[in-house]
Amino acid sequence: MESEYINGTQSGGASGMIRIYDSENTLLYTIRKVLNANFRETIDGEMLLSFSTTMSSSILIQAGRLAEYSGQYFSIAQVSKSMQNGIAVCNVSCEHISYILNDSAYDITEFYFTGTPAAGLAKILEGTPFSAGVVEMSDVCTMKINQSVSRRAALMQFVAIVNGEIEYSGYSINIRAHRGSAEYKMVMDGKNVTDVSVSYDYRENTASYTLSFFKLLDISVGDNIQIIFHPLNINVRTRIIAVEYNPFYRYNIKVEVGQYKPSVSNTFYIIEKTMSDLEDTVAEISEIGTRYTIEFGKIIGNGTFYFSKAYTDEPYYMVEADDGSAVAVTLLKNGDTYIGGTISGAQTATKTLVVFYCTLPVE
Repeated sequence: MESEYINGTQSGGASGMIRIYDSENTLLYTIRKVLNANFRETIDGEMLLSFSTTMSSSILIQAGRLAEYSGQYFSIAQVSKSMQNGIAVCNVSCEHISYILNDSAYDITEFYFTGTPAAGLAKILEGTPFSAGVVEMSDVCTMKINQSVSRRAALMQFVAIVNGEIEYSGYSINIRAHRGSAEYKMVMDGKNVTDVSVSYDYRENTASYTLSFFKLLDISVGDNIQIIFHPLNINVRTRIIAVEYNPFYRYNIKVEVGQYKPSVSNTFYIIEKTMSDLEDTVAEISEIGTRYTIEFGKIIGNGTFYFSKAYTDEPYYMVEADDGSAVAVTLLKNGDTYIGGTISGAQTATKTLVVFYCTLPVE
């Protein structure tokens, strides 16, 4: 390991600086030199920071305190100390401050909301250090939680429900329709790319790429990019889903690219909509009542989806297979009630999204 500092203001790299705060947000120390550092951000809300410095610079660095880099705040999760090549080194691992929403103190056991995404985000963040920022969606949505979940899990699922992408800005949380550039940015060998690796998954019919650059480009998480790399015969349009680099020395930047779709789980909530919402998406369902529940899930291959409870009326349903397979649904009954549906006709790796519209009993 080199004992020489990396200075955040040296030529060839953008200025890097990490500030350390106590629990009262009082600035304690500014780190301008490190032995090593790494920043990682992904489109699905992960943001991590790690760095190493000498013991003489680490007196005020303690687990539980805050680190700030480029306007983003991190909880110092782990501090370890070691002797390497005669140098006392302090290694620090940090996670974005939003991870405190995983603390049990913020857990919620019941949540019911119908309204605009902006109002829903504000309600989810009530009682936390965070505030709702920019929300680019406006269509009315509904979310219901009826068991104990972490506040962060609820937040991520709400973002997925509105088909958005989360973005942090200090203690403010935004939901964007599309993070980054919608226009495709050119990434070409011979100009800015030093290394490319690509892996193909023929079962899923997908490909993933890892790129390394020799200088900082005007790119960010969410950008649409076109990769042209002649040695590997690559010419593809895709999107940046993760970025990783040393904030003190940005000669080498790694990005992960691929397609991103927010994942909606049905393990702890049920979405309810009004009749007018249903008519917009399922025009042929004209006889359904004014109150109903949508139960949905994803089945890999052939399998059975069970409802959270039995329903008296026969549900309507919609299915969509990711590979275009002509899957079939057979409703399951237990006596006079409907309890689920069986998927058949799918390939082993087929992922089928199935949505059931179930009439609620009149109360």
